[in-house]
Amino acid sequence: MVFNTDILSQNSFELTGNRGFGNENISLSNSFEVNPSSYSLLKDWGLSLSYGGEFSDQVNSNLYLISISKRFSNHFISLRYTPGYQKDFVINTGESLFFEDSTTQTLSSKFSYKELFGLAYSYKTNSRINVGLSLRYFTQDFETQFILPVFGDTNYIMTDSKTETDNFWKGDIGISYSPVKQLLFSAGSINLFTFGESDFSDENKIYSLKKDKAAQFGISYNPINEFELNFIYETNKSLQTGFNSYFEFGNHTIGFGLTAFHDEVQTPFFAGIIPAVYYSNNLFGITISGVKYFSDRNAAQPLSKFGEEGLTNIINNRYSFDKAVLTATFALNTIKFQSVQLLDVKIINDIYPTLSEYYLDYPFAIGKVVNLTKERVSVKPYSRIEGMNPDNIQSPEIMIPGNDTVEVKFFTLVPETFSEKKPEISYADFFVTVSNDEPDDQFQKAVLINGNNSWDGRVSNLKYFLKRDQNFSLAYAKEILSKYKAEFDTLPNVLYNFYKTKILFNEVVKNLIYTSDPRASAEYVQFPNETLKLKGGDCDDLSVLFCSLLESVGVETALVDFRETMGIRHVNILVNTNLKPEEAKLITQNDTKYFLRKNDDGNEEIWIPVETTSLDNFNNAWNTGIEKFNKEAMGNLGIAKGTVQIIDIY
Repeated sequence: MVFNTDILSQNSFELTGNRGFGNENISLSNSFEVNPSSYSLLKDWGLSLSYGGEFSDQVNSNLYLISISKRFSNHFISLRYTPGYQKDFVINTGESLFFEDSTTQTLSSKFSYKELFGLAYSYKTNSRINVGLSLRYFTQDFETQFILPVFGDTNYIMTDSKTETDNFWKGDIGISYSPVKQLLFSAGSINLFTFGESDFSDENKIYSLKKDKAAQFGISYNPINEFELNFIYETNKSLQTGFNSYFEFGNHTIGFGLTAFHDEVQTPFFAGIIPAVYYSNNLFGITISGVKYFSDRNAAQPLSKFGEEGLTNIINNRYSFDKAVLTATFALNTIKFQSVQLLDVKIINDIYPTLSEYYLDYPFAIGKVVNLTKERVSVKPYSRIEGMNPDNIQSPEIMIPGNDTVEVKFFTLVPETFSEKKPEISYADFFVTVSNDEPDDQFQKAVLINGNNSWDGRVSNLKYFLKRDQNFSLAYAKEILSKYKAEFDTLPNVLYNFYKTKILFNEVVKNLIYTSDPRASAEYVQFPNETLKLKGGDCDDLSVLFCSLLESVGVETALVDFRETMGIRHVNILVNTNLKPEEAKLITQNDTKYFLRKNDDGNEEIWIPVETTSLDNFNNAWNTGIEKFNKEAMGNLGIAKGTVQIIDIY
């Protein structure tokens, strides 16, 4: 008898068709045939059941498969029990037994093939590569009837049977690789190794399941979200090709697929198709599929041909019938699944403790976050700086579309009780989550926390220094102004702001001298009480002091930032007299000594520049201030060009 090892049937055959990328509740994590690497999107536990019927002369229903799967981090294990993966053949041996009553009994042989269970393990080495190993257990029973003569007082003939058994394991390995999210390549072995026990006689070995070694290669291409193409080729001259199309409605997915298969044993070229429709949501999936063959499945075959061709696949061979299968899969997540990933964080602002309110409006760090799911999610970012924040500080939530990457801003809060004299390096922990449970991901970055007197060089942020000592400034200013109560009683109300400014300036400058910044390597700003205690400061310190004193007693002020050449900057102040333009003569006859600005109601008010480093008296400080302001801000168009900026305190 001739046995041709080149003629094998399809190994990579699965009752629900070929799925490439798949879906957590539809993907065939239990299919070792079409999925050699055990590639799976399952997040935690999975359970699958397949039940169906085969349409031969009569309909035979079977529980084809029960499987349970579990993911442990990057490790994946799947166990399956396959009671429906079996095929029985009853073959007429050609021998008959004739009885005296003219009846006959034809002798036969019964060949029974079963795949009972299997297990698979895979490891996800990174986001692109998955490698796996599968083991499947098979049993074969061959029962042959024969004539047994019995000799005794009465000689007669009876029938007996002999059973031979072959139990063996089959092992294979596979790998899947996804270079980009639209492509998935796979490769795997067929019958890489087998081992087991057999008591088959030589004449029956030719009917054993064929175990010739081969390889399979697959590719899945997802050109658009709703469509996927799949192709598998086996080196034993078999192949299958198909497509899946699916549509998502929120958490629900519906779709359909069609797979055609070919091998050298069955005819025509494409021996049949596997159509499938499916539905899934976050908890379960249902697939209704079938196998339709294109040739007559009831044609009788001689035993010699059966032995010559052999049998490679139990559920798909020349002798298989059309089938209908219902598969249900269930997903149970007992662990938190990572929905988003924090790819990187960039510190864009060092921490200056005095600028506490600044970090409520402007982020100190920006992170890059990717949505790992297909669904739109709301991400809660929060952070904590070691040694500064006792609790996590949450930043505004942000919506991220499915599979998209966005920038997330991290804000922080400096507690009022926090005090640090010297700069120090600390660490900031960044977290992102889509629920109130444990964070999906976290990141740590070093961050510089400066001392309380450190300043970032932005004149707009000097306002935080003058606000810090408001209680001190109010008490100090009131103590000075109380000495001039009699004088204020004789003044018109409209002159109160002007005289408050004049009196406070003249009284304070008596004890002040101009000194440069004591820190050559960083900007250093004194608080108002420190400037008075030290009896001096630079333009930053003096501007902060006078703005703080005036603001504490209700006089509106602004900082003037002169951005001069070579990176040199200068700061002085503007004071709102609250006088109307027609009241200017109450303080000066020179209309170039003031500046008009509109208030919130759109009415013009008189503002006067004061040079805080001119420590002689108020009039000289006013004259110096207006001279510089008229030259730089007005004459040189500094305000229009942006080289001079006015910054309101409140």
